[in-house]
Amino acid sequence: MLTVGLAACTGSKAEDASLAATSGVAHTGTTLPRDTRIHATIQDSVSSARNKPGDILHAIVSRSVSDSSGGIVIPSGSSITLAIISLESGVGQKLPAGRLALEVRSVSVNGRAQPLTGELQPVAYHMAGRTASSSTNAAASAGAVISDLVVSAGTPIVIKLSNTLNVTAR
Repeated sequence: MLTVGLAACTGSKAEDASLAATSGVAHTGTTLPRDTRIHATIQDSVSSARNKPGDILHAIVSRSVSDSSGGIVIPSGSSITLAIISLESGVGQKLPAGRLALEVRSVSVNGRAQPLTGELQPVAYHMAGRTASSSTNAAASAGAVISDLVVSAGTPIVIKLSNTLNVTAR
C-alpha cells in the first residue's frame, strides 16, 4: 500500500505526458529520433517581389510532437524559425514557376531556442503576375510579365528531422 502511495506522489510518464499536454509545457531532456515529422503553419507571407534571401520567417507548431513514451517534446504553439535561402520570380519560359528554398533554423521549446536541422517538405505556393519595369529584374525586359512567387501566411509545412533533436531543460 505504501508503494502505491509513493507512485501516486512521484507520478508516471503517462501522468507527466498528460500534464504536458494540458499545460503546453514540454517534457524536457528528451530526444526525438531522426525522421520525426514536425507539422507547423507559416505565419509570415512571402513574395518574391518583397522578400529576399536571408529574410527570416516564423512558423508555429500545429501538432504537439511526442517521444516514444508519449511525453510531449515540442508542444503545439511552439515557434519555429526559418530562413529564405533562395527566392526567384517566374520569368518567361526560362523559369516560369519561380524558385524557393527555405532552411529550418530553430524551434523554441519552453522559451528556449533549440537548433533544428530538418528537411522541409515541398511548400505550397502560387504565382501572381505583374508587368516588369526596367528596375524590377535585370533578367526581364521592361514590359515583360513576371510571375511573383507567393507563399501565403497560414500555409501548412512539414519538417522531417535530419538528425536527432535533444530538447534540454531550461
